Amino acid sequence: MAGKVNRVLHIEQGKAEVVERPYPRVKEGFAIIKVHIAPICTEQKPFDIGFYEWYERADRLGHEGVGEIVELGPGVSGFSVGDRVIIYQGWACGTCWVCRQGLGATHCINFKGYQEIEDHNGSESGAGGFSQFRLAPVNMLQKIPDGLDYKYASAANCLIGCTYTAIQEHQIRPEHYCLVTGIGFIGCATIVNLKYRGAKVIVLGRSQGRMEMARQFGADLIVNPEDADWMDQVRAFTPDGRGPDFAFECSGYPYYQKKSIDVLRHYGTTILLGYAAQETDMTLNLHTETDLCWCHKSITASFDVAFRDRGDLLEVLQESWMQGQIDQLVTHQFPMSRATEAFETILAKKACKVHLLPQF
Repeated sequence: MAGKVNRVLHIEQGKAEVVERPYPRVKEGFAIIKVHIAPICTEQKPFDIGFYEWYERADRLGHEGVGEIVELGPGVSGFSVGDRVIIYQGWACGTCWVCRQGLGATHCINFKGYQEIEDHNGSESGAGGFSQFRLAPVNMLQKIPDGLDYKYASAANCLIGCTYTAIQEHQIRPEHYCLVTGIGFIGCATIVNLKYRGAKVIVLGRSQGRMEMARQFGADLIVNPEDADWMDQVRAFTPDGRGPDFAFECSGYPYYQKKSIDVLRHYGTTILLGYAAQETDMTLNLHTETDLCWCHKSITASFDVAFRDRGDLLEVLQESWMQGQIDQLVTHQFPMSRATEAFETILAKKACKVHLLPQF
């Protein structure tokens, strides 16, 4: 569209400003979406310390989002201009073993980021999720049913969605006792998904404000990991003092990773849902014989909703109970013109999930 521009959020350390970039170009298999909500995941890191993930740069940030299709590339079927859609992260190939099995898109063997999306389309819009218009491959789109508000649909990404598949894969049921560590928005969403399945939830944490959030979302027991008897407290809450069946570690820090593994029952599993890639040394020290082998403990990791879970997830997001939880999980909304305030609120630990709105 000649003469049309795209407004994009440009983020550097200590600075966030709206800039103008060219309107996106679109090729076969892709769509242009007018953004309605752009949730913040970890994008406060570039603002805080200047750290970018491999797929990010200053004007290509934001990997979540919901919006309305305004243009389709040639030959696209199954979608129409005007469709309201969830935009999942990045570009999965659709043909590798992971994609053919319907597993997590961001675990695709040939996964590509936003620079590659732009290059493929011959576009220079600078558009990630923090933009007025963004490019997306149609296999990373999901139609939003009529009547489902954008706010609730947006939880399909890094909130209810990215914690949904991990809990689904391990078939969590009411008889399970689960530990959760790292109580930010991912930890809180994990609690919500666990309570949705009726599990007992134990939270390990130190921040009084974050522990209040954990209680709000239904934690059955909260234990301070600095207590000398923290492990005894956790195990005493479980049948026969055996320890939790599963631990969902959402902080990404070795401190909590090790505790999550140590307190598990024999044959228990720790699922790593968080990572802290900006740190210089995030080494987790384990003795494979004494920490894992003798007690037959397992460690796995996940941070995405699987292709095959998208339909079920959308059904869950339409339930009134889940929508009530999302209303509490999303604590703040800011226009993109006030992104600095949004990041500062997150860094001050005064928020759970924060949404940016394309208001410039």
